[in-house]
Amino acid sequence: MTVDVDRRTIKPEALETLRRTILEIFSSGMYQDVGIRQICQQARVSPQTVYKYFGNKEEMLYACIKGDLENLYAEAMQAARAADNTVDKCLVFLDIWCEFYFANPSIARIVFLNIPQAYWLGQTQFTHVALHDETTRTIAHGQSEGLVWDETSAELLGQAIMGMAHRLLTRWLMTDNADSAETKQALAKSIRKLLQP
Repeated sequence: MTVDVDRRTIKPEALETLRRTILEIFSSGMYQDVGIRQICQQARVSPQTVYKYFGNKEEMLYACIKGDLENLYAEAMQAARAADNTVDKCLVFLDIWCEFYFANPSIARIVFLNIPQAYWLGQTQFTHVALHDETTRTIAHGQSEGLVWDETSAELLGQAIMGMAHRLLTRWLMTDNADSAETKQALAKSIRKLLQP
């Protein structure tokens, strides 16, 4: 009896080559301009393997940065939990979040310029969804204690903050000579103002 061996598996070293290739290609190009065949040719992996392993281009793109984002959010959430109040929690998180993306512009380009917007709100496996949920819980707690503006729901307020953060990071990426310190300062001041009761 012969057993069919699926030769479309990806070895760890090939997976890392694919990850580096994806980071390189997507950090210099836009999502709609990059094809799976181009990625596969450069990484020397077959399209069939990529489709079997990831399913589609969106999943492939997300998979290559998932570990980085999970580490970022674990670090940022741990630091935020140590802060004394809701505003400080948000600002501590923001500081770590901004510094990560400023230090890793290729990942920032993928996250803010290439990941489809539906992933920010609708994909439960996407790491940013956990961030939005944690932000909502933190704001709701601050509202219940009277420490955060409560004329808007915690969920909408959290979405507004994250939307503002995403927009300013996108501006930072798209504007020649944009100042990262100025971007972070504007974001911090705006969040503080928005959260004040």
